[in-house]
Amino acid sequence: MQVAATLTARRAVQTLPGIRDPTCMRLIGSLTLLASLWACQSYVAVPVQPVTLVAVSQRNRVRVFTKADVLLVIDDSFSMSGKQQRLAAALQSFTNDLDALKPPVDYQVAVTTTTVSERLGACGPAGDPNAAARCDSEWEAPGFSCDSGLACFRSFPKAGQFNQGSAAPAPILRRSDYTAQDFARYLASSVQVGVSGARQPQGMEAMKIALRQTGFLRDGSKIVVAFFTDAEDCSDPEHRLAMLQKDPKTGNIVDQCAIMARGDAPSALEPVASYVNYLRGLKDSDGTPKEVEIGAVVSLQDGTPDPGLCANPACDAACDAPAAMSACDGRCKTSPTYQICMADCVSECHTFCGGQVPGRRYLELAYAFSGIAANVCSDDASPSVSRLSSVIGIPTEILLRAPPSSPELLVVRLERGGHAFECAAGQGYDIVSTADGPAVRFAGNCLLQPNDVWDLRYLTNR
Repeated sequence: MQVAATLTARRAVQTLPGIRDPTCMRLIGSLTLLASLWACQSYVAVPVQPVTLVAVSQRNRVRVFTKADVLLVIDDSFSMSGKQQRLAAALQSFTNDLDALKPPVDYQVAVTTTTVSERLGACGPAGDPNAAARCDSEWEAPGFSCDSGLACFRSFPKAGQFNQGSAAPAPILRRSDYTAQDFARYLASSVQVGVSGARQPQGMEAMKIALRQTGFLRDGSKIVVAFFTDAEDCSDPEHRLAMLQKDPKTGNIVDQCAIMARGDAPSALEPVASYVNYLRGLKDSDGTPKEVEIGAVVSLQDGTPDPGLCANPACDAACDAPAAMSACDGRCKTSPTYQICMADCVSECHTFCGGQVPGRRYLELAYAFSGIAANVCSDDASPSVSRLSSVIGIPTEILLRAPPSSPELLVVRLERGGHAFECAAGQGYDIVSTADGPAVRFAGNCLLQPNDVWDLRYLTNR
């Protein structure tokens, strides 16, 4: 078995691909690993399969600010009703976490939605009022035009505007103006943005429009943007994408955004890099770049930080409970096809419990700023918003992008006051399990301090 381990490790290193991405660094500790394995004295030939390991590096500096401007971008599509309610229920915990930050942070929060515009299907000729009317009929909404690209286009006048909930006194909520209980209640009202928004969610473009509004970004403040969605970002300010198209053979609706985001077709979407560059170009009055943190509460593979279709078993159970069945009965009792209506109602409930499309683009944006990821399907949103609050202050733990192939292949280092040192497992850090995968939790002399640089390097076989 010792030789099997040696051969496996050697083949792992031999098959390690060349790494050019700056977020994936050189192989670490491989020589030490091989040296220890080569010290074995007995040799038994055991055939093994080659293993490819990938080296991962996560690194960032702890920058502490006493002001934070927080923008929550909430998906307002039809599948988000229950998810918005779960977020609203977690906002008292979010407020308490932010209030506990040391040093104290003067923070304010605003909410916008992922609705900007939608471009669907095909039409023609451009500008023909009859073509526009056919768009309204086909896509079951008023206000479409047939644009120059021969697609049905609908704009939304409130794109990027701040949402003021029915209970909220203002669209921008400054924590210092209210009690903790009132602040959380007002914010909970504002994040329940409804589910009648665009079918083409454009969270990144909505973010860009919202951050340009006067009166929100303050000089010397940290910008924190958090996306809360069960779908993909389909931002397309140039109107190149007809997101939903009907298959002429089957009549099924095809989501072109999802196909492009996963790389199965040339993309008409606005590159994520353009939004990264926009955020990095924001500056304070003295010309210094703004500090930016990004959180992505999106559809992840359950128990991992990887994009995928998440599930919510508690929500699924509720769909089959008497209360939900009674609601479906009320909706269907006058239907001439009662049984079909009931089956569709229950199926829709189950569908909306889970993720709709993996949030790959949101994760790409978050990781460009060493941000955080969490699962939108979690029945309790408190851990997700707690993780968001940690990036505003000093984090106590860092979610790993992938599970290390072995704990011994994880190296945790800190740079503090011009000196670098390694943190010891069990003393300076622990690997802990979270709902979204393993994380490094700092401890002892490795508890993070202002201006520390943390550096995590490890091997994964993902």
